[in-house]
Amino acid sequence: MKIALATIDLVDARPAGHPAPPPPGPLAAVDLSHPRAADVLQRVRRRLATWGDARIALQRALDAAGTAWRLLGGPPVMGSELGMHGGSVAVVDRLPQDRPLWIVGDVRGDATALATALAFIDEADAQQDHAFVALLGDWTGGTTGDAACVAMALDRFNVAPGRTILLRGDREWQLALDPSGGMPRTPAFDRMPCPLELDAAHGEIMRLLQAIAVQLPVAAILPEGVLLVHGSVPRPGRLADVDALTELAGEHPALLDMAFGRMHPREAEVDAGEREGGVIVGHDQVQRSLQRLAELSGRSLQRLVRGQDAAPEGCRWFRAYGEGVALTVTTMADPLPEAAGGGRRRPCVARLKGGRIRVARIEIPEELAFLAEQVFPRRVPDSADEEPPPRTPAIEPVQEQATIEGMALDEPTAEPTATPMDPAESLRSDPGAAAVHFERGVRLLRSRAWAGARDAFVEAGRIPSLRREAWLNEAVANLWLGAAGHQDALSRLRQLRGERPRDPSVLLNLGIAFLAGERNPIEGVRAARAAIDASPELGEAWWALGLAAAMRSDGAAAASAFAKAADLGCDLPPPGSLHGGIPSRELAAALDALRGMARHVPKPGAAATSLHEHGLARPGT
Repeated sequence: MKIALATIDLVDARPAGHPAPPPPGPLAAVDLSHPRAADVLQRVRRRLATWGDARIALQRALDAAGTAWRLLGGPPVMGSELGMHGGSVAVVDRLPQDRPLWIVGDVRGDATALATALAFIDEADAQQDHAFVALLGDWTGGTTGDAACVAMALDRFNVAPGRTILLRGDREWQLALDPSGGMPRTPAFDRMPCPLELDAAHGEIMRLLQAIAVQLPVAAILPEGVLLVHGSVPRPGRLADVDALTELAGEHPALLDMAFGRMHPREAEVDAGEREGGVIVGHDQVQRSLQRLAELSGRSLQRLVRGQDAAPEGCRWFRAYGEGVALTVTTMADPLPEAAGGGRRRPCVARLKGGRIRVARIEIPEELAFLAEQVFPRRVPDSADEEPPPRTPAIEPVQEQATIEGMALDEPTAEPTATPMDPAESLRSDPGAAAVHFERGVRLLRSRAWAGARDAFVEAGRIPSLRREAWLNEAVANLWLGAAGHQDALSRLRQLRGERPRDPSVLLNLGIAFLAGERNPIEGVRAARAAIDASPELGEAWWALGLAAAMRSDGAAAASAFAKAADLGCDLPPPGSLHGGIPSRELAAALDALRGMARHVPKPGAAATSLHEHGLARPGT
């Protein structure tokens, strides 16, 4: 994997009217060391294998959108660690002193590019926690990867809302437009190719995204004199009668410029994209607009970083507006048309640290690009007015009803005509053979042979009478397989939750999956509380709740939950650090202890019990 870097200093930034700072230097090729590059690519391949299943991608997008909607509807959390405040035009009070803010441009449904960019950011940040990230909008593009991109973008926000900035691009704005208004409403996510049986989940995600979009800021003003925006600066006339940033709300014309505006890469022209026209010419007017925004915010503004007008090379300084003034960043890696020279766009992310912007251009290997085309075939409409692609019909009748958050996706269909069963299938469907598989799976589980246990419970689960117990045990085995089994564990537990929404063992294991597999304390808290509501005397659920609170640096809540767990007989000690976060090594040991509390069924018909009660996975093991 190769990374290309371009740097421009912001330390010498001067107000409008002063001589411009030096232009950015040429791109220089930089090679990552082989082990780190291999690790990044391996993470991307694992994600691609997961997101390629439309049902899993839509489920994750639905979960992520529901969590994000709840977070945005409560006390302000977005960018809280950056001191971010304000409405549609947000103001950031501070940037991290020893760490960068990473800026992700247009994605447009390119799940491969987004997964690669986020994996690169996590590796390059190298702080063992969540990096500070700003996403400039346009997550969807009417492609098969839209749901995966929504899930990844919102998961990043849900896990670390205080370190994440989500801006509203024109595609997010289209979600919330009133169809009866003057502008056409053609949301890209509505054009995502989707099997017919998943239409209900797709529609529910659409409704949540509409509610989320109206709560996202359109622009963010940073302390380094940088404006983050998706489209362009507003025309100066739009701001003439504005006395405060709070007046920029709703569908104010200045906000429409920021979301929909396009900047010509070679001429100093900004097109607001409205039916009335609205082209401003000359970099002087761009500077006037920046100066007016600076006056309204009380901050100096000299530059903007934007995501609109995708550049074939992945990033471009639009020098027609002045040297080092307007940077366009594109994070998608879609194939380019022949008119643009063919080939693939090279995805880029920007890095702002210490008064300096660096642009990292990622060279995605051909074998990974080929895999992505197979998993996420891109069909982008030529224009917004093109008819949406037809929904893909189901190839086979669905034999089993699946649920997402209690909402039925498929109606049960009639049983198919009976056909002769081959001997192997007959053996797998035999109740006696299934019981043997179940017993073997329990022995393997207690012997820490996780892969063998998983396979045994898959076989046992073919019999309806053993299915739920076998699935619960299968999920426990997958929890211990790490990244290779994490998504399978979540999938099984969600299926069980849909059938048994008040089962405390299922809810506890789901919380463990979120905490140990994703280190997602927000969803972990939700699942642990649901388990406690279903069974208030479940000490392991209180312990999981305490660990989730400690991961969120809520020491008081963590201490209370751990004390309750001890009162209820949970003999696992809490981690030593409950305030200010948990050190990485100590957190890893606590998560292993948490996995040991996953509940399994030792034999058909028996009550569920924790693994650590059988001597497995105690702290320090």
